[in-house]
Amino acid sequence: MPRITIKEITYIYELAKSVYFNQTSKKNALIEAEKLGMNRGSASDIIYNFKCMYEGRHYARTNNAETLEYFFENFLKDFGESILKNALQSVMLNIEYYEKKSPTNMHKSRQIVHKYTNMLNRQATIIYPDDIDETEIHYEGAKKETTVNRYERDSSAREKCIEYYGLKCQVCLFNFEDTYGAIGTGFIHVHHIRPISEIGKEYRLNPIKDLRPVCPNCHAMLHKENPPINIDKLKEIIYK
Repeated sequence: MPRITIKEITYIYELAKSVYFNQTSKKNALIEAEKLGMNRGSASDIIYNFKCMYEGRHYARTNNAETLEYFFENFLKDFGESILKNALQSVMLNIEYYEKKSPTNMHKSRQIVHKYTNMLNRQATIIYPDDIDETEIHYEGAKKETTVNRYERDSSAREKCIEYYGLKCQVCLFNFEDTYGAIGTGFIHVHHIRPISEIGKEYRLNPIKDLRPVCPNCHAMLHKENPPINIDKLKEIIYK
């Protein structure tokens, strides 16, 4: 596909969106694209790719990195996370198809897919009772109040925990990327060994001592009791 400028990418995105939602015909959209100086074939491919990305389906002709970046950013802005997930799935199907067809490694495209997959995964983090962000804890029958520090929202602590333990669940050993491929890259919950409600305001969090990466299912099971079940105890339940 001939290289296109950011101005052309911006314009063809809006045209493709208009075609998809029946606000204009593909014929008229191609005429407008040609007026801007775009190659008709390239414009047609991108309009078709927009449809496939929106619906999470495979397409054959590859978009360049700049087009992918712009489309992902605007799919999220215009349509939300569910449609961005479709687009990521669609592009991964294209990457796998293209790499099987030719010896080329689509490293740049994979990087962009991973970037937006990780962005979605960070946004999807579920907050459990030990992961409260600046919550006031009130004690019944007393006047005492405690303000909890922002431990779970400290991305550096999360990153250091994952850097040390990896992305495999420390209970059941599940790894999202191994099962789901690129869309699972970087996804994992982080569990506080010691509930935040028991931590003093001046407590200095140790990412290796105090945190563990766990999958959402095991994270939920750890919190079936209060205080949370010990990780080793949950392992015993699984493997007994």
